[in-house]
Amino acid sequence: MKKIAVVMCNDMHMDIERSNVLLNHIIQNGSYEVVCDYTIADIVIIQTCAFGEKKKYSVQVIADVRANACSDAKVIVTGCLLSINNEELDALPGIEVKSFEELISIFQQTKTDFVSKIVPQNRVIISEGCLKKCSYCVYPMICGKYKSKSIEDILIEVESLYDTETTIYLTGAQETSDYGIDIYGKPSFPNLLQKACTQFPNCNYVIGWFHPTGLTDEMISVISRNKNVVEIMLHIQHISNPILKSMNRPSFEFTDGKIQKLRELRPDLIISTEVIVGFPGETQLEFENLVAYLEKGYFNDIGVASYEQVLDTPASIMENQIPLEIRQQRLNFIKDKFGACVYPTSNNYEMSVIEEYIKAYSFFETLPRTILNDSQKYNCIAGIDTKTKLNLEDVLQEVSEYISITRSEFDFQRNGSYLKEKYTLESRSLFYSIFENGNFKEGIKLKAKKLLLDN
Repeated sequence: MKKIAVVMCNDMHMDIERSNVLLNHIIQNGSYEVVCDYTIADIVIIQTCAFGEKKKYSVQVIADVRANACSDAKVIVTGCLLSINNEELDALPGIEVKSFEELISIFQQTKTDFVSKIVPQNRVIISEGCLKKCSYCVYPMICGKYKSKSIEDILIEVESLYDTETTIYLTGAQETSDYGIDIYGKPSFPNLLQKACTQFPNCNYVIGWFHPTGLTDEMISVISRNKNVVEIMLHIQHISNPILKSMNRPSFEFTDGKIQKLRELRPDLIISTEVIVGFPGETQLEFENLVAYLEKGYFNDIGVASYEQVLDTPASIMENQIPLEIRQQRLNFIKDKFGACVYPTSNNYEMSVIEEYIKAYSFFETLPRTILNDSQKYNCIAGIDTKTKLNLEDVLQEVSEYISITRSEFDFQRNGSYLKEKYTLESRSLFYSIFENGNFKEGIKLKAKKLLLDN
């Protein structure tokens, strides 16, 4: 029986959902053993991401896996990165590129509508794709046509979570407000939400990734009637009409009117939002007006992203691109003032997949196969320590601090046990070699040897 490992480059809810679908088919197939150590697997499947810094990180994960997997292992790359970098991925040595649908067709033996939550989460993904045409966003190019699950299938998933969860998130993989338009001929999220609240009332519901145009009177009415709808993630992005028009999003007056109505009918409702700063043409006054609106306190939680000039999006060729330094200043201002969650961007980093892969592969080749003794985060998902390797300076700083504060025999026992439990012998040997060959006092070298290598 061949060993197979599934690796995620990102752990957002849609990635976990796809991992669950894939793992269900692999396990039901019966011809494979799912393992959580990719270094011993015969087949490694890597689910990639293509957004912001995650794009670069996905390539680094591919390089890490390829450098440390079995020499004869089949490494298969799937996920979002295929949509925009398929040809470059095809050119990487020792890599097979397959769409998610191709992988399912390989492993699927029987058609099943229900997906077991092998990796549990309290999110029900109701749809994939996006019908919106925001000028800054690459999602529609990557994610393909909009695809909704049926109301019946969604309610089965809600029921499976109902006995154990106090809160259930209903969200699209990209966009929630257009739910059902592809299978029912019109947006049908209010109908779905009402059915969930009626059939499974003893539970709180959170609405994720909701476009303001979806806040119809019907939608607002459903939220106002059902007090167990406790939160909606309503992304306004900006309040300047010229900016919103350039973004291809609804006018501020429309969105603000809907927010006011929600606040009037449901003052207890949690409304979270996301804004983008530094969009092409954004003036200092427009930024200040955005800050003033956020100060009104309509939103319980705020996320902020700095505009990113993503290749092949309409916004990327607009005039009056804002310098990176100003974008970063504006992002930091909102982060500091409101305690906002920051969504990282790639800072205009346009990489060549091939060049980044070669650079990363050379780096990972010089390091131990694994730095951490236990890097597994989710059931049945192969653990990787790529981030730890990329942040090796921070690891060495921690090790150095433990060596410096170790003085008594009690310290040696306690700190030595911690370091040996956390880091592999191979990595500890690397750390010690740095001290052994560095310009350190002999006493420090002896402490390092005792802590890192001695039993």
